[in-house]
Amino acid sequence: MPSTTITTIIQQARTRHRLLLTEVEAKALLSAAGIAVAEARLARTSDEAVALAREVGFPVVLKICSSDVVHKSDVGGVKLNLKTEAEVSAAFAAIMSGVRQAEPTAAVDGVSVQPMAKPGIEVIVGLTTDPQFGPTLMFGLGGVAVEVLKDVAFRLAPLTEHDARGMIREIRGLPLLSGHRGQPAVDFTALERVLVQVSALAEAHPEIKELDLNPIFAYADGCLAVDARIVLQPEGSLSAVRPISATTRTLLDRTFNPKTVAVIGDKRANNYMWLRGQSTFQGKVYSVQIDERELPGIEALGVPNYPSLAAVPDEIDYVMTAVPRQIAPRILKDCVEKKVGGAMFFTSGFSETDDEGKRLEQAMADTARAAGMALIGPNCMGIYHPRIGLRNYTELPAGEPGTVGFIGQSGTHTITFSIAAPYHGVKISKAVSFGNAAVLDASDYLDYLSADDDTHIIGMYIEGVKEGRRFFSLLRQVTQRKPVVIWKGGQSEPGQRAISSHTGSLAVPAAVWSAMVRQAGAIPVDTFDEILDVIKLLQFAKTTTGTGVGLVAMTGGPSVIITDAFARAGLQVPLLSEASYQELASFFNVIGGSFRNPLDSGGTIGMGQSSQNLERLLSILDRDPHIDAIAMDTGAGLVAGHWQTHPQALAGLLDTLANFAERSAKPFFVVLQPFAHEAALLSVREQFHARGIATFPNHDRAARALRFATDYHRFRAGM
Repeated sequence: MPSTTITTIIQQARTRHRLLLTEVEAKALLSAAGIAVAEARLARTSDEAVALAREVGFPVVLKICSSDVVHKSDVGGVKLNLKTEAEVSAAFAAIMSGVRQAEPTAAVDGVSVQPMAKPGIEVIVGLTTDPQFGPTLMFGLGGVAVEVLKDVAFRLAPLTEHDARGMIREIRGLPLLSGHRGQPAVDFTALERVLVQVSALAEAHPEIKELDLNPIFAYADGCLAVDARIVLQPEGSLSAVRPISATTRTLLDRTFNPKTVAVIGDKRANNYMWLRGQSTFQGKVYSVQIDERELPGIEALGVPNYPSLAAVPDEIDYVMTAVPRQIAPRILKDCVEKKVGGAMFFTSGFSETDDEGKRLEQAMADTARAAGMALIGPNCMGIYHPRIGLRNYTELPAGEPGTVGFIGQSGTHTITFSIAAPYHGVKISKAVSFGNAAVLDASDYLDYLSADDDTHIIGMYIEGVKEGRRFFSLLRQVTQRKPVVIWKGGQSEPGQRAISSHTGSLAVPAAVWSAMVRQAGAIPVDTFDEILDVIKLLQFAKTTTGTGVGLVAMTGGPSVIITDAFARAGLQVPLLSEASYQELASFFNVIGGSFRNPLDSGGTIGMGQSSQNLERLLSILDRDPHIDAIAMDTGAGLVAGHWQTHPQALAGLLDTLANFAERSAKPFFVVLQPFAHEAALLSVREQFHARGIATFPNHDRAARALRFATDYHRFRAGM
């Protein structure tokens, strides 16, 4: 890329105190970047316009050339399809007159003259600088369609060819580009090239704040930008991405794996929640409390108490603090003097509330940064590490290490996930609730868990990130090694208002956030159920990049509904191979059943009790080349009562399904719909999970979990 030409154009505009380039300047810049544009040449007089029209060849287009006029058409500043010198002369006069009337103070250089481009399918390529995530590209249908339909896709720079391809294929208007009513398909490779070129331009020249190529005419062979708009950043507004330091990782490692813990300010009003939570901790626990009324209760717990942190006769790795906000900064200074590894502050009333809270939080952040101490929160629940018994809530299990890490901006969601997950066979490796993130943000915890050998899957509840570009860059690295499932709070406008009042986080536009998560290869979910379902499937099921699902149901109605659910999720329920149908025909009971896919098989497998036929049926699906994953509706709502009175029947079914799931290379999971006997199904579900089989309470949740997991594996495979 001839960067010298581009730099010169930018510097000349800034010398003239302009941030909006004229179309002539913008197209010269884009041409220097290798992007195909309709050449625009400047005419300052009517005679120059006529002469240039003769040079470029009729018909031509005239446009007002002014750094003060943003929307040229709105002020009569565009004249199309001018075929003669007289038309050019008249158009020049009309444009100049119209602009003077509409924008009398606008600085006008003249008009641009360019050849009238051959019409094509109109698309737009845009670049904007998101406050959180930096250079962000947009693609969609062009012209006025982008304003009316808003059918656009976003990605963050830098773009790969895979990213560009995904953007184009994501819009609803894709059929118009793929060939419609006999029209040829556009040149997708050329459009992908433009997106990658604009991304490279944004990287090389962060001085560019906004860029619009609208429209670009897309042809069967190539494409051409016929209009361009470029806005520059104000000088001094650029900032570099702050890297995560090795020191932060070391501090977090000490904080997540403490040998000594001090609890400051616990009291009877909280039922000594923090001290009682450490009853399972394998290291030493100390209390710091000066209120004499609280001392008997602390002594009854068997925890040694001291009047200050300095008085504790031991090195302290982790401090848990629950004190009023006015006292919090002083406690933090005590932690610094004690050379504590990390401290969490349950205390709220900081940046999420008022100006005084913001001032206090900033003072604490400055203190922690200067000392190089890990400050978690404030307004949080801190760390949960079950293997060593470190808990941030008394109801959490201890001593049962797992493989799933959880990072939560909400203490409630973090605790709820940590409590609920084991009931679904999902056990926690480490979890953290980090609240206001005064010093350590989501990126720091993500980086730590990405390198944690005990953590194989990472779940996150996020309301906002303070350094979006840093988060994106890290997330893109982590997902190449471990799945990251992200539940974003505050995606609606009212939800974004709630974020501000809850954690003081900055909300980002939902479209940009969603694009960022998908581009980085993370799995975006919308609810608590979805994050639990996806993590469960990732933990239990084999991987697949295919979308063909073999469905097994017990009766006709569920076989129809399960098909609808998987189709809604964007998965395929294909016909089986001829070989599969021939084998099924040899033993399948078609009276009251069918075996096209889904398999209405209750009569054939005795509602799951005929292990021989069930094993044979599953093996057929396992061998079928059209099937990539297998889901079974067990008919639990109908047979749970029978399982309760005949536990050997459930044991036999579990043996068959667990043996199949273990030997099959395809994902296998079941649906346990609680139409009846709901209480009995709780125990049944736990037995399935104990045998390594993921369960779901309905078809839709199963289907969406599979779609999310499959999309992730396709991303890892570069598909």
